[in-house]
Amino acid sequence: MLHAADRVQRLLGGEPTALILMGALAGVVAGFATVAFVELVRGINSLVWEWSFGFSDVVPENALDNPEHFPHPTWYPLLVVAVGMVIVVFLVRRLSPLAGGHGVPQVMEAVARRGGLMRARVGWVKLLASSVNIGFGGSVGKEGPIVQVGAAFGSALGRTFGMHGRAVRTLVGCGSAAGIAAVFNAPIGGVMFALEIIIGSYSLSAFAPVLIASVAGSVTARRLMGEESAFAIPESLREGLSLVSPWEMGAYVLLGLLFGVLSVGFTRTLYFIEDGAQRWRVSPWTKAVVAGLGVGAAGLMLPQVLGEGHHTMTAVLISDNATMTWKLLLALGLVKTLATALTLGGGGSGGVFAPSLFVGAMFGGVFGIFLDMLFPGQVAGFGAYALAGMAALLAGTAHAPMTAILLLFEMSDNYLLILPLMTASVLSTVVASRLMPDSIYTLPLSRRGILLRDHQDSALLRRLRVGDAMHRPTDTIPETMTFDRVVRRLLQSEQHDFPVVDAEGRLTGAISLAHVREFLRDEHLDHLLLAGDCAHSVVTLHPADTLLHAMDVLEGEEAHEIHVVANNRLVGSLSQAGVMRTYRRALMATTGTATTKSSGSKKA
Repeated sequence: MLHAADRVQRLLGGEPTALILMGALAGVVAGFATVAFVELVRGINSLVWEWSFGFSDVVPENALDNPEHFPHPTWYPLLVVAVGMVIVVFLVRRLSPLAGGHGVPQVMEAVARRGGLMRARVGWVKLLASSVNIGFGGSVGKEGPIVQVGAAFGSALGRTFGMHGRAVRTLVGCGSAAGIAAVFNAPIGGVMFALEIIIGSYSLSAFAPVLIASVAGSVTARRLMGEESAFAIPESLREGLSLVSPWEMGAYVLLGLLFGVLSVGFTRTLYFIEDGAQRWRVSPWTKAVVAGLGVGAAGLMLPQVLGEGHHTMTAVLISDNATMTWKLLLALGLVKTLATALTLGGGGSGGVFAPSLFVGAMFGGVFGIFLDMLFPGQVAGFGAYALAGMAALLAGTAHAPMTAILLLFEMSDNYLLILPLMTASVLSTVVASRLMPDSIYTLPLSRRGILLRDHQDSALLRRLRVGDAMHRPTDTIPETMTFDRVVRRLLQSEQHDFPVVDAEGRLTGAISLAHVREFLRDEHLDHLLLAGDCAHSVVTLHPADTLLHAMDVLEGEEAHEIHVVANNRLVGSLSQAGVMRTYRRALMATTGTATTKSSGSKKA
């Protein structure tokens, strides 16, 4: 007898057709969620700041000094941003801890480790918390929450209809694509984002559902919010955003190379400050207040860095050197990076996609201004380089050149710069990936030993063996050691888990402080009980096992380290960190080999 979900799938024409229809539904829901999110941010923004342009729009440089524009005391931004951060931390801690942070890494982790399974509650809490964060002036973007909402709905849809594995992952990609398409009015960019970043491969089976979902999300948002492109560039100014001469391509090559380095700097700055915030041993509320005060102080100097900064980016694209100086653009790029890092480090909730576009626009504008100084009248206006900088920094931080190229093309509705966008994005990605194998989204995952399993990763992990990554045996405890000596050894060592061996060095189990606590109550056992009596059984690996199998064991056991045994004897231990080091070393060697072969073939 068929399960109800199977009957529905058959009624819809099988799984491929069902995925397309469900993808369309996920797209419509993501489109409505995007509209609700945008309106909620605008409402909170207007309520909190009480001025017509708000911090999600363009904020004049002297806004805080002009009573006509700003009827509050000059310290008001300090209070507002700090209060917003506290509210966000409260919402995340009380309703869903997974709703904090960027949003996209959580979706990628669900695809990589849980077959795309996500809790719908996380998405809606993320949307609410991020609305407050952005509305109160937090320096984050909208794409993270929208991706998480769309992905969570796609996952719930797949579970409802009894789907598993690839089908659920595809629906997660559908929701993500629709969210990006709706929030940036960029359906093609949404498709590439889902395939390149979330799903991690250009699977033909996933392409049709993701495409339909992206179109559905974009159509829904356009119907409710208008069809204007994300950057409203007047027709009369679009010719300035073009390639002046073929020789100018050299400038975009240089921009791409420089922005590959800047991408790594941007990513490392964000995580350096986040890591520092995690190591700071104070309450989450204190972190939120301090971070809010820091972001508010940045807003006192440069109000444009508060909120998402979408209209400031548009202003850079269409302005001239008289209104936007290189000093202002440089300051905006640097301060925006700091404000975003503080917002996220203090427990904020929102995306890093929009901040990377903002920073790329500012630094790209600086590049264009200096180029015009060197070659006056022979290069395009700095707005063209700002647009290329946005694509290059996004591509370098996300390691997603196709997403950056197509997204910026759609957002600007300008085909005249497609060749510079392609050149800068690809070169930035190449440089950034060589300097740092992880992207801004995968870095927090790889630090926890989570590898994203696309075909290339799996093939490499199958070739590598446990023996390549294990470290030599740690301190062991003989099974004849008395209980009191075992306890002393555990208390004096930083090692959490000790392998227990017999007289011939064979592994018979393991012992840890957590496992001996139940025996501590009886002090008469000190000399009667031996290590072998209180050891617990352990899962082991063999040196010939593949690292792909080892990762499955580490994740399944939720262990940081697994003992390695050969011929019943302990020969070493394997940790998640050891797997990651060996994987990265092999990946770099493979890339270097490929590069060498390519160079050799060209010479030949």
